[in-house]
Amino acid sequence: MRYAGEDIGISSKIGSAITYLTGGLFGFVALIVMHFSKKQASRFFKFNTFQAIIISFIVFIIAMGWGIIYKLLSPIPFIQLIVSWIDFLFNKPILFYRSVSEWFVGAVTLYCTIFSLLGKYPVIYKISDLIKR
Repeated sequence: MRYAGEDIGISSKIGSAITYLTGGLFGFVALIVMHFSKKQASRFFKFNTFQAIIISFIVFIIAMGWGIIYKLLSPIPFIQLIVSWIDFLFNKPILFYRSVSEWFVGAVTLYCTIFSLLGKYPVIYKISDLIKR
């Protein structure tokens, strides 16, 4: 997906890739600096910055939510086994000392980083549609 007449510069591509690697922090700081220096950020850079921030926020909410659920359900005897099994399944290191959840987040980050370096908009289900609006 590309907008008509859009020219994506190398600085937008590299900045977007760094934004994904820092969880949106670089892009957020860059947008603030651009705002105060009266420079206009490209649509591509804004899209990738907001998408990186939303992805990081969703990962944070899921991790915190699971932590709360785990703490609440752990004292219950039979349910403790189920919750511990699920926690073990998603947080047990399987390959190169990384868990399933870490591999998933890493794969999404790698996908978005590579696509932004190529100058293409990385599409993630529902999140990209939310940002386009």
